[in-house]
Amino acid sequence: MNSPGHFGVVALVGRPNVGKSSLLNQILGSKVSIVSRRPQTTWREIDGIHMEGNSQLVIVDSPGMHKRKKRLLSKVANQSARGAGSGADIVCQVTDARHWSREDQDVLEHFAERGNDLWLVLNKVDLLARPEMVLPRIEELQKKHPWGQIVPVSARSGYNCKHLSFLLSEAVPEGQAGYPVQTLTNTSPQFLAAELIREQVFRQMGDEIPYCTGVELTTFRERPDGTMVIDAQIWCETTGQKAALIGAGGTRLKSIGSAARRQIESVFDRPVLLSQRVKVRKGWASDRRSVAALGYSQ
Repeated sequence: MNSPGHFGVVALVGRPNVGKSSLLNQILGSKVSIVSRRPQTTWREIDGIHMEGNSQLVIVDSPGMHKRKKRLLSKVANQSARGAGSGADIVCQVTDARHWSREDQDVLEHFAERGNDLWLVLNKVDLLARPEMVLPRIEELQKKHPWGQIVPVSARSGYNCKHLSFLLSEAVPEGQAGYPVQTLTNTSPQFLAAELIREQVFRQMGDEIPYCTGVELTTFRERPDGTMVIDAQIWCETTGQKAALIGAGGTRLKSIGSAARRQIESVFDRPVLLSQRVKVRKGWASDRRSVAALGYSQ
């Protein structure tokens, strides 16, 4: 007799830059959420759909919880982060195994008050000075909260991520899958393509370009031969930022576009024709319509 299936929602929460997006991508085996070394890369919730045996998990990658800033975009991201556990069967607080910060404690206190089944995921255990440090870290953090589970993982190497997904699939309620088996995400293809371009801006520009650089797709269509045609506008706030994004003779923008095109082709498994231009939109990150136009208002 077959065991009953399970279906549930799992929310990944935590402070910025603890590896929530990397963990989601590792579990799925495909990129649906962008990553970079810069904190607060994720601006809204991204849902990944994962089959583990006959169980289906909807795994929600949320923005990092942070102290609110003046820009509307930051406020929207933080609102999304704080509400991430709503409707979730299990909330996984992701932390950096190397240290527990005041921000981690703030996240714990916020979600502990909401009564969700709260798990702790200790990410980046591969970066600890010695492997034998993992158990003392677990014993130390057990004292902070009666966690449903404490699971050490490395989103970068994949260590223990399969075990985490198995534990989650067993813990969510019994039920039928909510999505077709082959579904990877319920995020729109247009939004995902725009995010993959934004990822390359952050990766290649580093601190030269500030937090509030957005991407708008003005064309997103598929030709009869299957090729995706994408025209993108990269939004920045000053002419100096525009010049930096374009680079001498357009070299920087070309490099961003080439890397983004390869990523989009890999994710969508089809050829891509990508054109880009940079547009100055001063103050867009504090303008409600502009933030909504890029898909970041909830």
